[in-house]
Order: sequence, then C-alpha cells, then structure tokens
Amino acid sequence: MQMLTIREASRFTIGAEILRREAMRHSEGQLVTFDHVAGAILRPDADGQKLRSALDTLADQESNWLRNTPPHTLKTDRVMQSREAEIHMFKGIGAAVIATIEHAEAASMQDSNAQRALHEAYLGALEAIDHSPGSAQDKLAMQESLKQQATAATGYGNEVIAALNLAETAYLEAEAEQSINRWNNTLSRSNDFEL
Repeated sequence: MQMLTIREASRFTIGAEILRREAMRHSEGQLVTFDHVAGAILRPDADGQKLRSALDTLADQESNWLRNTPPHTLKTDRVMQSREAEIHMFKGIGAAVIATIEHAEAASMQDSNAQRALHEAYLGALEAIDHSPGSAQDKLAMQESLKQQATAATGYGNEVIAALNLAETAYLEAEAEQSINRWNNTLSRSNDFEL
C-alpha cells in the first residue's frame, strides 16, 4: 500500500471536489457525493484513467492553495528551536497539571511543601509558555488552556486559580526585575544633571 503525502491527498481532495461540483451542474438535480466521485476516479478502467487525468489538470489549476515548501527547509535551526520551545511548553503544561493532581488537595490544607511544589510547577509552565513561539494572543490562549486543564484536574478549582494567579504575579515581577537589572548593567550613569 502506497502512502500519500499531505500534498497529494490535498490535490486529490481539491480535484475530486471540483469534479463533483461540475457533475452536480450537469446532473439535473441528482445528488452526486464526494464518495461517488472518488470511487469513479479510483476505478482501474479507462474512464477512471480519464477522470484521474482531469483531476490532475483541475488540481494543478488550484495548486496555489497548496504549500510548496521543500521538506529540507522544514528542519532549519530556527524551525527546530521553535519546535523544541513548543515541546518544552507542552511538557511544562503537562507537568503543571500532574502537579495539580498530586498536590492541590494538600496545598488547599496549607501544606507548605505542596504549595511550593505547585508554585514551582506553575512558574515552570508560565515560563515555558512565555518563551514559546507565537503571538501574544497564542500565549494567552495557552495560559487559558493551562488554567482550564489544571482546574479540571481536581476539585479544588478556586485554590488552583489562586495559586496560578500567585505564580503569574511572581513570574511577571521576576521578569520585570531581570529587565531592570539588564538596563542597570548596560547603562552608565550620566553626570549631566548633577549639582
């Protein structure tokens, strides 16, 4: 059995859909489904061969809709770094959800070790989300996904949301402090305004 690439499967789907629409225009109200057209195209006889040829022609006319990136360009250093960051983000979210399952109950009873474990897991997830590729909107969506998964994983939703908010505040404060320290270390003090 031959495996189709995504591009080949997309070409087949586009061409078959165009053929189906054309058949519907000439069928005088008869229903022609995608399965009917696909079955006719795949027949081994001469009619099937003609339909396959028509499919190729029609699909080529719409090829601008298909991605045409050579496979080797999908493994550049930048792409691989983005993929690693995405994997790190999903692992961080997964670890935070697992930590929620393990520690949410004890944390709700003021167990400091459980609270610390949750806090660290949430900080790790937030950092991984922040350093992942994507827009600010994408990152907000992933933070919302973390919140939904964590609250769904346990019966202590209010405590989990409070712990997530605390971790987010701590993460943002740490980021702000790092930014200020970077500026302080790179800028020299001006003597222009000294008395």
